[in-house]
Amino acid sequence: MRAIVIILAISLLALSCSHVGSGQYVQIRKGDTYKRLAKEFRVEEWSLKEANKSKSLKTGDWFFVPQNRGIMGASRYRMPASTAQYMASGRYIWPVPSSSRISSGFGKRWGRHHDGIDIPARSGSHIVSVDDGVVVYSGRELGAYGNITVIAHKNGIFSVYAHAKKNYTNKGQKVHRGQVIALVGTTGRSTGPHLHFEVRRNSKALNPKNFVSYKKR
Repeated sequence: MRAIVIILAISLLALSCSHVGSGQYVQIRKGDTYKRLAKEFRVEEWSLKEANKSKSLKTGDWFFVPQNRGIMGASRYRMPASTAQYMASGRYIWPVPSSSRISSGFGKRWGRHHDGIDIPARSGSHIVSVDDGVVVYSGRELGAYGNITVIAHKNGIFSVYAHAKKNYTNKGQKVHRGQVIALVGTTGRSTGPHLHFEVRRNSKALNPKNFVSYKKR
């Protein structure tokens, strides 16, 4: 699973270095204030308030920082303004419409941690994006994962779709909730057709069942 962590680290760095015309969006952290943000991003406090209509600052929300000549904080998760409209509200749908089974859950498995859930389905079944977002990786250079797609969503959340028969997206592509992004397959280290699905906040693996709507049949 180390490969996923590396991919996500590179993706976060790429997003953090992106700049567009009049400014960019940053993610609010606990304890942030207009004064603190103005100091961090070297802009006038009044310009931040004007750009954001003096809205209250809530942890995890996106906040617009007007163009500046300062150095952006290296640890701050952010994205260009042109991308922000594709970061949805955080309501996730099930990634394989044709199957609601889970053959292997999140947690310890065979003496090691399983960072996602496995959803068995017929080869060629549709895999859909669980929410709007931007593709940060699409390929099969990560060995055991086979064909894999990684999508960035709101609040530093990434969704991961592995072992696909075929990927339909490219890096940098904007996708919508429910859009078909790949087909179920058995590429990489796999014992049969299924989707290995992960949800991560930055690089930390989280239980997907806490995010996607799941009804056992």
